[in-house]
Amino acid sequence: MRSPVRSYLLNLHASVSGADPFADHRLSRVRTAAAPEPASDPHVLYGADSASMGIAMTTADGHTYGVGDAEVEFSIQSISKVFVYALALMDSGFDVVDSKIDVEPSGSAYNDISSESGSGRPKNPLINIGAIAAVSLVRPAAGESVFGRILATMSACAGRELRLDEDVLAADLRDGAHNRGLSWFLSSWGIIAGDPVPAFDDYTRQCAVTVTAVDLSVMAATFANLGVNPLTGERVFTEEVVERVLSVMTTCGMYDDSGDWVATVGLPAKSGVGGGIISVLPGQLGIATFSPPLDQHGNSARGIIVHEEMSEDLGLHFVRAATVGRSSIRSHVTVDYSHSTVRRPAEADAVLAEHGDHAHLVELVGDLQFSGFEAVARLIGGLEDPLCVVLDFTKVDDLSRVTIASLNRLAAAMSEAGIALAAVDSDGLLADHVEEMGIRSFAYRYAALSWAENIVLRRYGDESCFYDPEYTHAPMLDSLDAKHRAVILDRLVKQRYRKGEVVRAIGADFDGIRFMRSGEVCTYSADGDLLAVLRAGTTFGEFALNPDGGQPFDMIATSATTLDFLPAEAIDRIGIDDPAAAAALWRSITVNGYTRLAQAVRGEAQTQ
Repeated sequence: MRSPVRSYLLNLHASVSGADPFADHRLSRVRTAAAPEPASDPHVLYGADSASMGIAMTTADGHTYGVGDAEVEFSIQSISKVFVYALALMDSGFDVVDSKIDVEPSGSAYNDISSESGSGRPKNPLINIGAIAAVSLVRPAAGESVFGRILATMSACAGRELRLDEDVLAADLRDGAHNRGLSWFLSSWGIIAGDPVPAFDDYTRQCAVTVTAVDLSVMAATFANLGVNPLTGERVFTEEVVERVLSVMTTCGMYDDSGDWVATVGLPAKSGVGGGIISVLPGQLGIATFSPPLDQHGNSARGIIVHEEMSEDLGLHFVRAATVGRSSIRSHVTVDYSHSTVRRPAEADAVLAEHGDHAHLVELVGDLQFSGFEAVARLIGGLEDPLCVVLDFTKVDDLSRVTIASLNRLAAAMSEAGIALAAVDSDGLLADHVEEMGIRSFAYRYAALSWAENIVLRRYGDESCFYDPEYTHAPMLDSLDAKHRAVILDRLVKQRYRKGEVVRAIGADFDGIRFMRSGEVCTYSADGDLLAVLRAGTTFGEFALNPDGGQPFDMIATSATTLDFLPAEAIDRIGIDDPAAAAALWRSITVNGYTRLAQAVRGEAQTQ
């Protein structure tokens, strides 16, 4: 089955990659000034193919989606600043770093001399002057170079060894006069102690590290995962450092375009003149794009469109985003372990025990947003040969429009793959959508599980697995020879019950055996919990023979029901008049009872 998340990304890529980003009306929904313009300084693209376009997304639990040119290498450039700032905080501490670098939005371009009057302190660590200062605060271990520590740390965030692009480094050094001047400016104010050239050199190297959009999405997901790489499990940064870095990324990561970015995308982010942009949804996702054409702010024009579209379509803006997606799945079981409580023939039970792992129940919980439902879609996409899936929304508090759209994509993908989908929706959260999605909806879990069981039984079983909708005799008596069966049938009394009428009440003494001909009877515990669903062909009454107080549960007709009743007095009379028929009857009742007990034990074991 094609992942609905990947399908969404492919459609988005197709929509954006062929468009002129400077004419596209989607380039920021709040910009009302002059139309977006391309960067006037074309050398920042370093010969990259302007048609390249890649999108990658990595979840906080380590699953990566990549489309388009997501594996194409390019230079990380200014995106490196967030990782080096984090390193500076780790190595020199918050107090020292804060004394050298402020955390205020500059409102200026990335290469401006934006510093505090009277102290020379850079406005923030994500403009060039602040980033150079941050490099000077990295403290490598003995025998380790500053750049070696930077490269190793960025590699740890990416989950693989990154490398330096010597050609990009040579170009950056050749055109780096302005950044050299910023380094000497910092030295003149004492922000950098001593010779500033090493800081300039290391800053230039860090910008020339080669990455892909997939790498960047994993690096962003390391921040989303509070400093732990979701692929390797390695802790790279402390939670306190991540909190600070994401805060600064929110207000300063997109230079003088940061205000528009927060309004439209609403995610901590960082761009680079290599054509990359990363954004982070804390606790959930890391997103990265690669597209070389830059706007006048030095940000990837197509990348901005992609991030805006994803934020809008998937509900990622920080004011809408929910908690970690993994918590949305409360449980996942298959019907060979968790059954519907609908009583079935022994043949059906055997088929479900062997093949029930092809029918799945996924119980969801909480407020479902994109990240939570992405985990659901990924779980379903990873199932082996599923016939059907039931999504239980009983414990879901809220479904966003984003989740509805995601469910629609999932339903379409499953339909295309030939996998049936149903929902348990007792609160009607999906009432306005199930028809257009083409999925089944049930008010009760047992009904949805019964639907799933029927799909398995039709695929792997035969007619013996199903009771008829209406019986003219009791199937439990089929095992008796004709003579003994006739003795029993002659003594049956027909009973009818209306919907809602009590058939048997807790504590009632044994009064006989009932054989269902049509309708439905549900059994309930003293606490009101549904225990079993009985339909045509099933038998009940013998449990009242227990020595601890008679009938153990309430039995209520949930539809118009017809029964054949064998009274206790008739059973006693058969024992006197025809002991062989009575023995055959009790033998059949015992087999039926143990079969039902095995079904109950199987369901109970799953709840432990």
